[in-house]
Amino acid sequence: MELSRRKVIITFTILGLSASILMGFSHLGGTIYESVYKFITSQEAGGYRWLSWLFQSPWTDVLVQYVLVLGIAHIPAYLILCLLPKESLPLRKLSAEDFMICIVASLGVGYLLNFAGIFINGYIARFTGKDPMTMNPVVEMAMDFTPAMLIYACILGPIMEEVMFRGFLLKRARLFGDRTAVIYTAVMFGLMHGNISQCLYATAIGLVFGYVAVKTNSIRYTILLHISVNSFSTLVALGESIAYGVGGEILSMLYLIGLLLTIVFIVVCALVILIRYGKYWYLQLTYHNGPPSEHKIFVYLNPGFAIYAVICAIEFLSYIF
Repeated sequence: MELSRRKVIITFTILGLSASILMGFSHLGGTIYESVYKFITSQEAGGYRWLSWLFQSPWTDVLVQYVLVLGIAHIPAYLILCLLPKESLPLRKLSAEDFMICIVASLGVGYLLNFAGIFINGYIARFTGKDPMTMNPVVEMAMDFTPAMLIYACILGPIMEEVMFRGFLLKRARLFGDRTAVIYTAVMFGLMHGNISQCLYATAIGLVFGYVAVKTNSIRYTILLHISVNSFSTLVALGESIAYGVGGEILSMLYLIGLLLTIVFIVVCALVILIRYGKYWYLQLTYHNGPPSEHKIFVYLNPGFAIYAVICAIEFLSYIF
């Protein structure tokens, strides 16, 4: 399609505003959750007791919390996105071999950049005096092995995020080119996490997921990829807890050594995959990106992205200081 400066600015301003609404309303959802929780748990009637159980049971507490915090926020974000046209193309299949390649690539670059994020957090902590472990919320989440948290981290969370970023956002950004859409949604996905560690690896993983989304014209594979990546990370943390509980420090240490070797192997495999296929993937996206345009700089230079960047920057600072 022929690009105009006005078209690019309007479209990506709306996309940025929808993501900003998602972030902003999540805080409103948190306030709503706290109010509803206090009201429900203060009641003694029969019906309220059942609702109180939903808010407090390890099978449902986190699910109820995230539905109110994030579920409510998704509604206005989706509504504003309905103002934009989306790219609808025929579905294509992803072979089992390609699916496994994408899983390994996602895990490998994810772990590599997670280590980079840990290093950066440690360096920043030297000047702020803050515990580096508190600068990444995943550390706390990884120690919460309640059924509700596992369901959210491994199933519900990936579905919600893929629907938003590779579904609603990417399908509308694709009108301006596949490469533009993949990079844009990966950046937005990374910033959404609100901290350095997650931002780095989420952006990298978002590039892989975005490539799969445009290759298949579907988010069904990206949902499965996201579920697989999150489930692997959750099983890793769960395995460490089980090893320590069964065999104490010795078995835990052996587990960590085996885990480190496994991660190194995955990272090496991911690098080999990127060396072998990376250029081909990039050329595929470039081929469907349309002619060069000086107006594509406004994908990021627009009010919507600026507002989103400010909101995310505040989140980043809250974890650093």
